[in-house]
Amino acid sequence: TGVIATLCTLAYAELGTMMPQSGGEFVYIHRVYGDFVAFTFSFCNTLLIKPASLVVVAVVFGDYFCNMVWGPATNDIMVKLVAAALIVTLGIVNIVGVNVIAKVCTVVSVLKLGVVGFLIACGSAIVIRGQGEISNFQLPFSFEGSSTNPADYGLAFYYCLFTFQSWNSLNYMTEELKTPERALPIGGFVGMLGVSLSYFLCNVAYLMMFRMRHIVETSTIAMDSGFVAFGRAGEIIMTLGLLVSCLGCIGGAICCIARNLQCTADSGVFPAFMGGINERFRTPVRAIIIESTMMCLYLLFDANVLIPFLSTVEWLFYCCTFSSILYLRWKEPDLPRPFKMPVFVSVMLFLITATLVVLPLFSPDSRLTTLLGFCWLPFGTLVYAIRYYLTKHCGRSPGRVS
Repeated sequence: TGVIATLCTLAYAELGTMMPQSGGEFVYIHRVYGDFVAFTFSFCNTLLIKPASLVVVAVVFGDYFCNMVWGPATNDIMVKLVAAALIVTLGIVNIVGVNVIAKVCTVVSVLKLGVVGFLIACGSAIVIRGQGEISNFQLPFSFEGSSTNPADYGLAFYYCLFTFQSWNSLNYMTEELKTPERALPIGGFVGMLGVSLSYFLCNVAYLMMFRMRHIVETSTIAMDSGFVAFGRAGEIIMTLGLLVSCLGCIGGAICCIARNLQCTADSGVFPAFMGGINERFRTPVRAIIIESTMMCLYLLFDANVLIPFLSTVEWLFYCCTFSSILYLRWKEPDLPRPFKMPVFVSVMLFLITATLVVLPLFSPDSRLTTLLGFCWLPFGTLVYAIRYYLTKHCGRSPGRVS
């Protein structure tokens, strides 16, 4: 998955240097597929993909917080209540104190590296003591009990690729980069290489400390790692580090997706009531309330349901984006491309993303959630039809990408 995410980042670098406007997929899809598909993407991205992704992080926060405070007495209701309290609190902070969020995000960026380093130290401590689970690295044993259904591996890719979220973030701020032709490919490659290496070392640490069954069954693997290596103190350090990381991630993301919603509403793409800047707080209050409300509603679903639910739609639009690279290579071969990937890589990414969209339909565990994810597409079509009718008969401007 690290290789796939890195290739996706480099393919996006080609698009970002070819069309150096901020906005990510919205810009590229609009260029090739037009207003309707671009609107459907923006609708799904703003109201499903981004808020649902943050809910998964909020549930992780709630799970670790409750297990640290109440231990075995923790239940799903407690976890969801803590997650809801976190979302509401960070929504309010984004309304009245956005500068605080900016400072927290800066600190958290450094702290995340510390958490990864401490986790690797936990694994190293176990190895030094000679207590590692070496059997996890023995091939016959390590694949024991694995599924033989290819669809289950497609679902596994959803979960793994979900952890690489934000690999396309630089393309949302291309206009703010001084030299996008260098920053996008180099920054993307170095960033993904660092993340992939960190994930690899973390997983090696987990496999050194625990049997496979424990890794599958526990929901607080990082907390368990700290406890096994350094006792209660290690457990607390690991948990606090992870909680602060989740807090910064959600707080900063609410700030970003709310402003994305506000900008699309102010440009006429979404209804006007979703946009606007509050005069008192100088923040997009209505957009923040809408995004926070959507996140609280998604808490009604299990996190294991949300990931395939949102990933289905997310990777469908990634597939559309990669197809736009191939389309523009064919239709506009002379378009300036400061950075250019081999065409076979774009073809390969298109086929991989298309497979990831379809494969979970053949798994009994994910078929229903995958179909529910696809239901957002006709819902977005209905909203677009209403918007088109109001534009045509009531004289409202539809708003377009410049």
